[in-house]
Amino acid sequence: MITILSALLGLVGSFAPEVIKYFSKKQDNEHEIKMLEKQVEAQKILHEQKLEEINTEADIKESIALYEAAEVTPTQVKWADALLGILNGTVRPVVTYAFVAMYLWVKIVMIYTYVWIQKLSTIQVVQQMWTEFDNSVLMLVLGFWFGGRMAQKVFKLK
Repeated sequence: MITILSALLGLVGSFAPEVIKYFSKKQDNEHEIKMLEKQVEAQKILHEQKLEEINTEADIKESIALYEAAEVTPTQVKWADALLGILNGTVRPVVTYAFVAMYLWVKIVMIYTYVWIQKLSTIQVVQQMWTEFDNSVLMLVLGFWFGGRMAQKVFKLK
């Protein structure tokens, strides 16, 4: 009986190192897979950071190019250089002022027409003159002048 037990123990004992190697190898493989997954995650994060850096660099280069394009090359004629400098810096505000002046002129003519020609009450005319469209125009102008840069930063627009 001891002989049979010894034979069985010898047979099972010869497989024990192979079973231990199998489980050890399985654990090593799982560890390697986890390490590779972590490396892939790190590469993704690094890629996103690099992409953000490239976008920031492009924004800076775009701003520099816009400022360079807006520069006026001196003509050596003082009055012409002064005029070009003034016009170059005021084109957008002048266009805005012109449209606001035209809008106000239309409103003033309308009020004049209703009050002095059609003899309506001034309060009644002014109340009816400010419409939903006027609100829209006001919000459009304010949003453009005060919200453009903020929207670019918040929504990461170009």
